[in-house]
Amino acid sequence: MENAILIMLGLSSIANVGRKTLRRAAQQEYRTNYSRDSVSNIQEALQVSAELADLIKNQFSLEAAKRKYAYCRERNIHILTRKDERYPGCLSEIPDPPELLYAIGNLELLNKDKLSIVGTRTPTVYGKNVACSLAQEIADRGIPVVSGLARGIDSQAHKGALEAGGLTIGVLGCAIDQIYPNENKALFARVKEYGLLLSEYPPGTAFNKGYFPERNRIISGLSLGTIVVEAASRSGSLITADMAMEQGRDVFAIPGPIHSPKSAGCHYLIQQGAKLVHSIQDIIEEYPHLLSAPQNRQSTEAGLTDEELVLLEQIPFDCISLEALAAKINIAASHLSYILLSLQVKKYIIQSPGPVYTRTR
Repeated sequence: MENAILIMLGLSSIANVGRKTLRRAAQQEYRTNYSRDSVSNIQEALQVSAELADLIKNQFSLEAAKRKYAYCRERNIHILTRKDERYPGCLSEIPDPPELLYAIGNLELLNKDKLSIVGTRTPTVYGKNVACSLAQEIADRGIPVVSGLARGIDSQAHKGALEAGGLTIGVLGCAIDQIYPNENKALFARVKEYGLLLSEYPPGTAFNKGYFPERNRIISGLSLGTIVVEAASRSGSLITADMAMEQGRDVFAIPGPIHSPKSAGCHYLIQQGAKLVHSIQDIIEEYPHLLSAPQNRQSTEAGLTDEELVLLEQIPFDCISLEALAAKINIAASHLSYILLSLQVKKYIIQSPGPVYTRTR
């Protein structure tokens, strides 16, 4: 296995060597030290042009590959080929699976049934709260949440899953030893410690916008289904949804206000046949084998009083002012403030200046 990794590391470090070439190298059982082979043999074995075969012969280095391998081991970066038993079987089923995966964290998450949550990088308060609470409820049932560790909905999905015990996988559009965006540095560290970071790019590979569509196929490929929370009519999240459908996976969409451009993509997906999601039950019922009670009882509503439950039902996931709330429910102002404070302490709502209140789960 180590020789296979070294061959793949050596090849993947060469410019213009892509997944098709790596796949053909895997079919050769990783036996060749390409620096010692002839250009014609390389060209025939890997089915590449004479120019690329010449480049491989001159740039392939087992010594450089060994240094990269040592670099990864020092940093607890696991390198998985498709022949590795830890490589996720669900990912092998997609049309264009990655030949190499770099991973840091809990590898056991790879072969669990998973759901992904994706969406806009500039969400509304409603979108943030829905993504976070939905991820928490999914992870709390023992189902890992997959997302792309980008700004916005991705970040909220990871945060929600971390609150429920860390069942989350961040698939990166850069190398696993790089951080993008930099503002997510603390979130990267938390996912690395409690969940799993995943990338198909060799260490040292910097962020590139062109990597995002490639990364998206892994997000959807790892998952039984992809949930889209807020996406504009032209959005990378729609690319992920399209890839999920091409891979034969389920697509779910969260509806939003009909005039909100942030929800236009979700409404389009619903028109195209994606399942509209009102609650976690709409997702879980599609997978009877996953149907289970939450593992973390604190995340359910069982700990609320009757008064708290009644009030919580009146608080939306976007926002409502104190005056509007008081007009909807017949509770004395002093007692209303007491119940609102209790719901804040229990993390069911948040208060913003105004004051206005937003439901979080």
